[in-house]
Amino acid sequence: MLKVALCDDDSGFIKKYAEFISQIAEKNQLKVMISSFGSGEALLFHYADAPDQIDILYLDILMKETDGMETARKLRDCGCKAQIVFLTSCEDYVYDAFDVDAVQYLLKDDTSFAKFEQVFLRAAKMASITEEELFTFDFGGETGVIPIRQISYFEIWQRLVTVHYGNGQTAKFYDRMDRLEERLRGKDFVRSHRSFLVHLPHIAMFRHQSLLLKTGQEVPVGATYMQALKRTFSDYVARFHVYGPQNGKERGAEK
Repeated sequence: MLKVALCDDDSGFIKKYAEFISQIAEKNQLKVMISSFGSGEALLFHYADAPDQIDILYLDILMKETDGMETARKLRDCGCKAQIVFLTSCEDYVYDAFDVDAVQYLLKDDTSFAKFEQVFLRAAKMASITEEELFTFDFGGETGVIPIRQISYFEIWQRLVTVHYGNGQTAKFYDRMDRLEERLRGKDFVRSHRSFLVHLPHIAMFRHQSLLLKTGQEVPVGATYMQALKRTFSDYVARFHVYGPQNGKERGAEK
C-alpha cells in the first residue's frame, strides 16, 4: 500500500487533490492510504520519529511559519526518502526543489488532471524501487560501493579515475572514460571536459569556463563541450521543471 501525505494550509486544495489521488488509485488498481496536514509543523511532528512512513509527499510552498521548502529539508535531514512533489501556486522556488531531490514541481492552476496523474504514477513507480542504485568499482583488490545520487563528478588522469562524492570524499580506480560513460548512460552524467564527467543534479552554476557544484567544488568546462553541456542541462531541467507557462527564468546563469 502506498502511503501518501498532503500538506497544505488550504483545506480546499487538500480535498481536491485527495480526490484526484483516490480516482487515480482506483483507475490503476493501486491501494493508497492518504493523510493530510494543515502545516509543516504538524507534518514534522507526526513523522519526526518515523520519517520513512511516507511514500509520496505533496507539499505546498507558501505556508505560515515553516514553509514547504524548509519542511522538505527537515524531513530529508531526518532520513525521509519519500518522493516529494511540490504542489504550489508560486513558481519562485522551483530551483530550490533540486536540493531536496523532489520528483516534480507543479503549479496548482496550470496542472491538469492528466498531468497530475502522470506525475503521481511516476512517483509511485519510484517509491516502489526499494534498493538504492549503487556504483561499484574495484581497486587494489577491494570492491568499493557508492550510492550514485551521492556522486558529484569523476575525473580521469591516465586511466586512473577519481570519483568525488558525499561531502568532499574521494575514491580511485582504473577505467576508461568511454567505458565509464557507457556504464552511467541514462543516469544524468555528462562530459564537461575530456577528463571530467559531471552529475547533472549537482550543478549549481555555469561560469565562463567552469561549473560550480553544490559541494562548492569547481570543475573545468572545455570549449568544445560547453554548448552540448548547456543543452543537456537544459533538457534535464525541462524534465523536472514547472508544468505550465514558463516565465523566461534561467538557472545557472554565467557570472
